[in-house]
Amino acid sequence: MQNKSTLLNIVLAIVIVVLVIQITQRGGGDSYHQPSDSFSQDTPATELQNTTVNTSRSVNLKKSVGVKGYIMPKPALVIGSYSKDGKPDIMTAAWTGIASSDPLSIAVSIRESRQTYENILATGCFTVNVPSEKFVVETDYVGNISGRDEDKFQKLGLTPVKGDYVNAPYIGEFPVVIECQVTDTIHLGSHVQFIGKVIDTKVDADLLYDNDEVNVEKLKPLILGEGFYYGYGKRLAKPFDIYKTLVEGKEPSYKPDLLANETLATIFSRKSVRHYTSEKVSNDQLTLMVKAGMAAPTAVDKRPWAFVAINNRAVLDQLAESLPYAKMLKQATAAIVVCGDLSKTAEGYRKAYWIQDCSAATENILLATESIGLGAVWTGVHPDQEKEIEVQKILNLPDDKIPLNVIAIGYPTGEDQPKDKWDENNLHWNQW
Repeated sequence: MQNKSTLLNIVLAIVIVVLVIQITQRGGGDSYHQPSDSFSQDTPATELQNTTVNTSRSVNLKKSVGVKGYIMPKPALVIGSYSKDGKPDIMTAAWTGIASSDPLSIAVSIRESRQTYENILATGCFTVNVPSEKFVVETDYVGNISGRDEDKFQKLGLTPVKGDYVNAPYIGEFPVVIECQVTDTIHLGSHVQFIGKVIDTKVDADLLYDNDEVNVEKLKPLILGEGFYYGYGKRLAKPFDIYKTLVEGKEPSYKPDLLANETLATIFSRKSVRHYTSEKVSNDQLTLMVKAGMAAPTAVDKRPWAFVAINNRAVLDQLAESLPYAKMLKQATAAIVVCGDLSKTAEGYRKAYWIQDCSAATENILLATESIGLGAVWTGVHPDQEKEIEVQKILNLPDDKIPLNVIAIGYPTGEDQPKDKWDENNLHWNQW
């Protein structure tokens, strides 16, 4: 009897374990649940299997995380307004979006404790300023410092420009600005939502296509994720078009290049830029580009290079006047001179490898420049000894530092465009 009782206990334990495993796999437990309206219980399994789906996706187990606003990404926009005494102010807002097509309206939600809330109540107007990636610091700053404490325009060196159509300032340096007139105010709870009718939109001219649509890839808008700011990603598809891949007899007009990635996009979009705006290139940007240059491959790991970063107007002008093909330095606000350091080269015939090494470093700098929204073009110095001596003299270079080239750098005006240099005749397989 004792053996029979033990056997029954073992069988019962096995049954309990199996039931627990099955319940767990079906999503049992307090933390997980499936919405009751996800699928009808009467839906046959064969109907689900025959539904047109992307086989790379699956219906994953969901976990309830409570009341969260996980709509991602969110816009990172800066709202401009005047106080009742006419002082310009700006603040960052993520709770924003298009609220209506006709009339075109934008909804902005703001806490009552903010200075901007008081300003908009007083004036009935605001502007929406769209920052590009390069304004990430300024965008974050105006979202953390109150306009009651300081003049944020003055602190950041930004220009308040009075709107042409509404009583609100916009940021002169930001690439897209939208003037809005308040039509509705909605008290929601923690925030008050202002509905602003769009009165006018202004865009930097170099960001527009011929039909006045915005070149978003060139704009590089700033966006907000959970805990971080992000830049603009790669192009995937056209709206009102890509759905045609699922419609029999229709084809989308644009198909994304599935092999494309950010590195290849930078390579193929790189261009020789000779026209620049007056905006200055920062020391941090120049340091980053030189760092990219030093990441280049180098024979026998000798790294026989040296770099001179230039942001002095007089030196740039002197180089422009001394080199026959460097007139673009008159417009450029910075330059990098790539030099071979003969004190670091290998011996014998490998000594000349400094040219290949510094050429690879040059290409890295050009690609890094393109990738951060700047423009660049190089002009050769070596092996023209007269040019070498002239550049050495201007930069006070030692005799064993040989300038290979001068790279002009600045913010592009948009006049220069990439060229398609692919020529299949230059490709040979296995033998000539």
